Amino acid sequence: MTNQNPLAMADAIRAGDCTVAEAVTPYIEKIELDGSLFSSFDREAIAEQMDAVQARLRAGEALSPLAGVPVAVTETICTLGEETAAGSKMLTGFQPPFEAMAVQKIKKAGMIVLGKLKTDEFGCDGQGCTAPLAIEKGQVLLGFGCDTGGSLRAPAVQNGVCCIKPTYGAVSRAGLIAYASSMDQLSVFAPDLALCEAGLTAVAGHDPADSTSLEKPLSPAGGFSVKGRKVGILKEALEETDEAGKAAVKAAADAFAAAGAQVVELSIPQVKNALAVYLIIATAEASGNMARFDGIKYGYQTPHYENLFDLYVKSRSEGFGRKMKERLGLGSLMLSEGYYDDYYDKAMRVRGQITGAVKAAFDQVDCLVTPVFPADADFAAATLLGAEKNNRFLTAASLTGRPSLVIPAQGQNGVQLIGKHMEDLTLLAFGRAAAPERNGE
Repeated sequence: MTNQNPLAMADAIRAGDCTVAEAVTPYIEKIELDGSLFSSFDREAIAEQMDAVQARLRAGEALSPLAGVPVAVTETICTLGEETAAGSKMLTGFQPPFEAMAVQKIKKAGMIVLGKLKTDEFGCDGQGCTAPLAIEKGQVLLGFGCDTGGSLRAPAVQNGVCCIKPTYGAVSRAGLIAYASSMDQLSVFAPDLALCEAGLTAVAGHDPADSTSLEKPLSPAGGFSVKGRKVGILKEALEETDEAGKAAVKAAADAFAAAGAQVVELSIPQVKNALAVYLIIATAEASGNMARFDGIKYGYQTPHYENLFDLYVKSRSEGFGRKMKERLGLGSLMLSEGYYDDYYDKAMRVRGQITGAVKAAFDQVDCLVTPVFPADADFAAATLLGAEKNNRFLTAASLTGRPSLVIPAQGQNGVQLIGKHMEDLTLLAFGRAAAPERNGE
């Protein structure tokens, strides 16, 4: 990983100590040596971005603290005129005629988008998502992607990278390729927490084009201290993690205590149902979202068919991969007659119970702490349940729409901090106290 401080690099660019091209070219060259993590990389388009940002700086325009910093977005985020396939044959060749609101904000802030990072199909579980590895390899300094139930947070921790999934609605979803709409959220991954905060600040804010976007801005955290605050360690997660997970949580708890916070163990029994509820709701929503890809209006169309029905069947069978077929099959079943009341409707009611229980927990504490992975995590799992079980500690935050921050630790595990709605910046302050070595300042 590069030792260059991204915010210091941006300061040097704004001060005129180096040009945007001089700062960014080493990262471009790294990608040219090994572009295996990228689905899209266009040096000519990058050069145009660098020239445009340099011109804005010469004109005296006040740009963000990230101006000139090389970043990337995952292929689940629409970029104008660039293939946005979401890791699926179904969308191969799709070039959006528009740009995601988040990408517009990224470019307005002066960041240089070096390309699109590969992800697993529609970002459904994170198994096989290599996007955070681009940070570890020093090819980019900051990344933006979509997380649903841990599909970005989990691979971030596996690759030694921090990731924050914001409060649902805090960042516009306009231009994201949907998987499970009530839980999809544009997220930020970076080597440290200062960069996570800078990236989140750049993309957060209300968007009238997104009906789920919240008008209320993120609560400021200036001058915040964890001293005197109460931090809860989630008992149910701690009981199911491995020694590395327990060690990561203990290290965070010790750091909180040293900073003057009160650390308590907290039980929320309802979260044990989070995985089952997530699987039912997420696959049902995915079934609805993927229905549009029929080979006629949208998506891949098979070249060999005999009639309309054959066209539908073959286009979807050939266009979707195994992982998506499993999820679409389960989701369609959950919404079908005879199953809707017993499964989907019940899952929605249990989701409400989980939300209520977590809300009650936050009447007692200011931050919740869990390990990232359970003891039985299997990162080579080939089945739907096997892959999703790895992320089961991460699903409660998604179901309740709360901000979730993951910080890697030793032993292929880490800690997750869950915060209060719209207090994402405060959550990052808790993260700094839990892992001072990740401050990045």
